[in-house]
Amino acid sequence: MKRYVVCFFLLSLFLPLFAQSNDVIDSVLSEKSLSAGSAAYILLSIDQSGDLGKDDAFEALRGKFDLAKYGVDSVSDEVSLGLFAYLLQQELDLPRGIGSFIFAGPRYAVRDLRFLGILQTRGDAKSSISGEEALSLTGRALTELEERS
Repeated sequence: MKRYVVCFFLLSLFLPLFAQSNDVIDSVLSEKSLSAGSAAYILLSIDQSGDLGKDDAFEALRGKFDLAKYGVDSVSDEVSLGLFAYLLQQELDLPRGIGSFIFAGPRYAVRDLRFLGILQTRGDAKSSISGEEALSLTGRALTELEERS
């Protein structure tokens, strides 16, 4: 009986951590156009075990990439399909075509992900992407990486 009480106590300590992550994912799924904070959260939660908030994730992503070059200066700025594809391609080290090696950027990242079968829409690099589409795209990219290894 004592063991069950201890297990219940430990579970109750960690439960708020899982709830926070679910709240963030729910807010990402509800976005009609993906914000920079949500994109950063998705990309950085792939390989980090710690639970970052959107603001912290955005600052970490801004440290890795020059987001201002693509017109993204704050957490609430909208991220285009091309920019998310480019960041996903760079973060996961996905295979790149010759165009991406010569002119690395959102336009060729969309082409590469479409060629790999990860991106299944016909939108151009400047079109918007929803939170649900971004999570789906990330899942397909992770599946592709797993199949390649």
